[in-house]
Amino acid sequence: MGLSKVWVIPLLTFVFSSSAFLASYFIAVHLNHVNEFWPYISDSGTTPPESCIFGQLLNLSALFLACSVYLRHRQIVEFYWHQHQQEGKWRSISCFLLFVGYASALGVSIVGNFQENNVIIVHYTGALLAFGCGLVYAWAQTVFSYRMNPKLAKPVVSHFRLLLCIVSTFFFVTMIVFGPILGQAPDNVIGGGASKLYHWTGSEPNYVEHMIGTCSEWILAICFQVYILSFAIELRHAYCHAPKLRLVAYYCDGMAPSESAISVTSGNAISCCAGSMSKNRAKLDREIRPTFNIEMAGLEESFKRIPDTDGMPLGLDAADFVNPARQTAFDKSVHCMKF
Repeated sequence: MGLSKVWVIPLLTFVFSSSAFLASYFIAVHLNHVNEFWPYISDSGTTPPESCIFGQLLNLSALFLACSVYLRHRQIVEFYWHQHQQEGKWRSISCFLLFVGYASALGVSIVGNFQENNVIIVHYTGALLAFGCGLVYAWAQTVFSYRMNPKLAKPVVSHFRLLLCIVSTFFFVTMIVFGPILGQAPDNVIGGGASKLYHWTGSEPNYVEHMIGTCSEWILAICFQVYILSFAIELRHAYCHAPKLRLVAYYCDGMAPSESAISVTSGNAISCCAGSMSKNRAKLDREIRPTFNIEMAGLEESFKRIPDTDGMPLGLDAADFVNPARQTAFDKSVHCMKF
């Protein structure tokens, strides 16, 4: 079992994030919770009931963003290691970017769950993670795009991503400068409470700076969504298989192992019980090794297809991203996958 259309994952990231922004905006405007013209994204998702929809959709967006980041990492591993057998710094950089992308996804979830009128520090921290880490991730993935072209996508894709990065960087700076720094709300907040949102009008001071900040935030968010959506271009010819769960034999002191507990061939016995098992590991291995001969020709053939799996990281013992048309040839030449 697997997923043959992995390009749907970045598409769902785009759909859920866009739905969160637009749905909360229209509800907030309809209920007169925010101004009609260019409120901050967070302002339109602060007051119930729109805050509930905003948070739920952003959580889903964060989930699929994390999945998209992982798919991109595995695509890089497939390209460099399985296709070209290349060693180098790409492995460490891709792993680092994997966690940078996860941090951005975490920030998106924080923004949706912690409203600015309740816990503003946590909300701003989430926004900084989402946009800041997202910007670093986008620039680094653009470099990978240029290095992997034209084998995965046309150069125009890399050029488009570079343009998105430049635009995003510019509006990230303007959002910081003209938003919380220069575009602060006057002291006469509606209702006199700090938990209320301010309704801006054109005759007030800092209005122009405020509008530059809000427009910058919207454009930055749209650019980041489109950037993640662009991963679908390279994933349209890829598929992934279901994660593999491998069971191994387990032993308890003073008890013989059950044949039903042994499912796959293994040279290392793992105990589910603590105690003196580690002292007798070698002896137990010699006694139990014959029971590992599984009389299943189909299963044995599946193990023969991979030359050596002992050194593989958990769950990375087969290629996830290969063209189905060349799957047979690939299986004959696959080597251990490394990060």
